[in-house]
Amino acid sequence: MKTTIYSLLAAAACGMAFGQTAYTTPVGYVTQTLPANSDSILSLPVRKSAVAASAVSGAPDTTTIPGSAILTMSGTPGYTVNAFQNTHYAKFTSGTDLGKYFVITANAADTLTVNLNGAILNAVSTDTLEVIKFWTLNELFSPTASTTDPLTTGNAIVASTSTLAAGRRTSLFVPDLTSPGSNLAPSATYYVHGGLWKKQGQGNTDFGATQLWPDIYFIIRHPSTVTAATTYTASGEVETKQFDIALRTQAAIAQDNFIGLPRPVDITLNALNLANTSAFLTSTSTLAAGRRDQIFVYDNAVISQNKSPAATYYYHAGLWKKQGQGNTDFGTDVIKAGAGVIIRKYQSGTGATANWDNNPTY
Repeated sequence: MKTTIYSLLAAAACGMAFGQTAYTTPVGYVTQTLPANSDSILSLPVRKSAVAASAVSGAPDTTTIPGSAILTMSGTPGYTVNAFQNTHYAKFTSGTDLGKYFVITANAADTLTVNLNGAILNAVSTDTLEVIKFWTLNELFSPTASTTDPLTTGNAIVASTSTLAAGRRTSLFVPDLTSPGSNLAPSATYYVHGGLWKKQGQGNTDFGATQLWPDIYFIIRHPSTVTAATTYTASGEVETKQFDIALRTQAAIAQDNFIGLPRPVDITLNALNLANTSAFLTSTSTLAAGRRDQIFVYDNAVISQNKSPAATYYYHAGLWKKQGQGNTDFGTDVIKAGAGVIIRKYQSGTGATANWDNNPTY
């Protein structure tokens, strides 16, 4: 795996079309090798460039549209009406809501309507945010660059030879983000065929505009018919500020959260800002009965489909510990850039979402 962060010396174009101030943008890329006949659990370590950066003017309107907030932006940003509708998100870069992001469901010339998705928005005047486009399958893996040969394909995806199971080559699995419980099957399977992204069971419909969440992992599977490794390269803008990740819980059962950290660097367990926070429940002992919240980490170099975690971590008595390793401190173990993990939340008694404030280590 190769990771590089570098600064774009020229002033960034982000937001300039809307009369915003230009600024220097750190950008970078992460490259990983995806083995043949194996699953690779991957994240989006970099993001699309912000297209606008503005400040909120006044308190959000949370009454006009139930479950949503209308944000009036300061100045005259001059957004194109509904240019961001369901394709971009607003991420707060200051204030009480620092790190939170919300899907933009509509916009006028100077307002953004966002889906709160059950969250509470505390924004006040002068709080700042960025408008960022979601990655799509087409943008991350252009289907026209994919070939049916792993040695010549232009990206990580080997194109299928037909829509039938027998013709399937590389598949991309999106995890189930709505069902309760653990060990959940993927909610959707996509593959490239005939120059299009297609979805299992949906014939020849084009799904290339399918969006990927910035903090959720996805799985790329090379079946046995893909006989050589391919390369996954994610390049884009570096997230330089706090990023809040919502961790689902259930009242009476454990809940899996499929997390892809939006960071282009390896991060130690100690640097996650999870231990000793309300987002991660400390275990009461090293025994299975005392286990509470856990992190499952996968090794993408291991050749396996439906692979088991390479390591399971939990926090106990002031240390990050590893299943089966007693009281040894594993806080310097790392989560690799561009990889995905599962955070399994212990039953909460209420089903309330836990908010994880992840901060950059660079």
